[in-house]
Amino acid sequence: MSRDQSEGMEWADGSQRLLLILGGAFLGYALLGNYVALPGYLRFLERGGTSSAGNEFDFAVLIGATKTILWMYSFQLGVLCLALHHARKNHLLTRALALGCFIWLGLWSWPSLPAPGPIFYIVFGSILLISIGVVFAAKVAAYNDRVTRTLFLAALIFFAFATWEVCGLGSTGRMLHPDEAAAPIPHNLLVTQSSKLMVEFVLAWGLLSAGLIRGKLQGG
Repeated sequence: MSRDQSEGMEWADGSQRLLLILGGAFLGYALLGNYVALPGYLRFLERGGTSSAGNEFDFAVLIGATKTILWMYSFQLGVLCLALHHARKNHLLTRALALGCFIWLGLWSWPSLPAPGPIFYIVFGSILLISIGVVFAAKVAAYNDRVTRTLFLAALIFFAFATWEVCGLGSTGRMLHPDEAAAPIPHNLLVTQSSKLMVEFVLAWGLLSAGLIRGKLQGG
């Protein structure tokens, strides 16, 4: 083995370990953020978007915003890091997987979405039902094709994202604080979270069914 090949393997091993460490750290912060970031964010909202000193922007607001934004993305980034670690380790389409997920996170970051209307639910609901039908109709088999396995991994990522979105929807609905149930909930917030949740489920089931169809075609 040449020196360049040896250095390349060491770099690959190091990057895989880094992805594993980052994934665990992000997921850990996803849990700790409930105690580290959320209380300060709620106090910030109660003060009408100002710091404890009454300033609209100061160092305390910057620190609080950094902790909150990091918490907002921590679960998704943690899942993505672990998925990319798995993809690199198993020689899957790592770059395509990362690009697709980062594009979705960019779209997911849009803070407010308009009410989608009945067409949205008809189209996405139909895709969802067809995809679920394909999954349950498919025969389970071991597929070694790297594209198929990448599709399966991508499906797992979006199932994980959707699972986390359900938790957020429950929090928005005051599930953890029933004493606040009488307080009004912004309609647009519920619409936005519900729409993102449905898109993630459609992507997850769609990727899973696409993987099964491709695996069936490849396997004959």
